[in-house]
Amino acid sequence: MSLVCESETPEDQLVEILSWLRPKSLMRFKCIRKSWCTIINSSSFVAKHLSNSIDNKLSSSTCILLNRCQVHDFPDRSWKQDVFWSMINLSIDSDKNNLHYDVEDLNIPFPMEDQDNVELHGYCNGIVCVIVGKNVLLCNPATGEFRQLPDSSLLLPLPKGRFGLETVFKGLGFGYDCKAKEYKVVRIIENCDCEYSEGEESYYERILLPHTAEVYTMTTNSWKEIKIDVTSDTDPYCIPYSCSVYLKGFCYWFAMDNGEYIFSFDLGDEIFHIIELPSRREFGFKFYGIFLYNESITSYCSRYEEDCKLFEIWVMDDDDGVKSSWTKLLTVGPFKDIDYPLTLGKCDEVLMLGSYGRAAFCNSSIGNLKYLHIPPIINWMIDYVKSIVPVK
Repeated sequence: MSLVCESETPEDQLVEILSWLRPKSLMRFKCIRKSWCTIINSSSFVAKHLSNSIDNKLSSSTCILLNRCQVHDFPDRSWKQDVFWSMINLSIDSDKNNLHYDVEDLNIPFPMEDQDNVELHGYCNGIVCVIVGKNVLLCNPATGEFRQLPDSSLLLPLPKGRFGLETVFKGLGFGYDCKAKEYKVVRIIENCDCEYSEGEESYYERILLPHTAEVYTMTTNSWKEIKIDVTSDTDPYCIPYSCSVYLKGFCYWFAMDNGEYIFSFDLGDEIFHIIELPSRREFGFKFYGIFLYNESITSYCSRYEEDCKLFEIWVMDDDDGVKSSWTKLLTVGPFKDIDYPLTLGKCDEVLMLGSYGRAAFCNSSIGNLKYLHIPPIINWMIDYVKSIVPVK
């Protein structure tokens, strides 16, 4: 089908053609003509390009953003680590038997020291939210742009005396506020009173206080404090948070204390909620995480069968961010040396993380595993859409 029609003006036709090109090409084309640069930088073109990228994502291919690191040790016992970003484009033949993929390495000049980690904490519309060392950054890997966020006003230095307030980072989410039409970052912080004594009987005591949170808005480039007020039978002071997943105006985290559940945040109303997961304990299953599949929040659980793992993958039926029902989508395995699923392909193929950081694809209908020939040091993978959405 043609991308242009006779009734369109030459400029309309140019916009239509450019809107289907890759971000890397568009960044180069800005230098060809001033008029092209104006078109590519316009908010209407950015939105059109993003819409086309999302439509292309819903085709038969899957794009995965891969973050990995490699540590180098030196004879003097010093060390440094290299952080690599790559995009993997995956496609499956119609017979579902042949897997094709190519790897595109990215060059993102993060401001970092030799020992800094790069931790992925959220993703939306081609922008990723990462922590580099002690700094929070927004980055568009497809264009190489990044923005460093201001320091937190809630995260305090460690107490120097016997008494003090200790603040600990617990979770970070990133997404788009559909009501205000702007991007936001939310950070969750654990607070506790600490008392430390040295002497014949040294001791250290932490008294947990309510969590606090703060929200960063890209347009104002600033943080503001908000309350965490949720009603739940779970203990609100012992919540570990996963990397967040964004969907339709909400950030979601997998969380656990005495049980497993999902913590959500409405970016518009700036309110937190708790969502119950299916009860699978009586069958020996335990939930471990969430990811996004086919525009739905998806969670996975597993149980051991001898030295192998059997996995169930569940899809949340509603997406109001408050309360939902669940449907079991797939059961895969049991597999040996497979840790957990990372995401699903377009035909229910499951991309899984194995031992020693090896990635494998599983065809759920026949159950076989195919290992991908990519570097084995894998930290995170997410389903990714290439965009030119700016972060500066």
